[in-house]
Amino acid sequence: MKKLIQTLTLVFFAAILTACGDGPDKTAKTFFEELFSGDASKAAELVYLPPEAAQAGMTEEAMKGKLSMAAAEMQQQIKKSDGKISVSTGEVTYTNADKTEARVTVIFKGKKDGNEQEKSQKVSVIKTGQGWKIKM
Repeated sequence: MKKLIQTLTLVFFAAILTACGDGPDKTAKTFFEELFSGDASKAAELVYLPPEAAQAGMTEEAMKGKLSMAAAEMQQQIKKSDGKISVSTGEVTYTNADKTEARVTVIFKGKKDGNEQEKSQKVSVIKTGQGWKIKM
């Protein structure tokens, strides 16, 4: 029993340290990896919904629905590209003095028609009480 409690305590503190260590680049990378794997629920947890979105009728469930559709479409595209797309991050540029908002360059690599292709995209992120989130 003592070993079990020690193990659970260790796992708990490791999870806390991991959550604290997530930066804007890790959040952006994880978001796209979850979308590409088809897990829209996990991807939706990384999206920031501002108060104005709730007032306009955008709920977390609606966001999950839209992300589910996007994930399904992405998976079809991945199948066409030999089933492999890798996600990495590049430059992180903070857009305010408090360093609570940033733009992250996300780099996608895969094959299309047998040729290696690379595409990059800038993603906006914001630091919230729950960590870094994708700002849409």
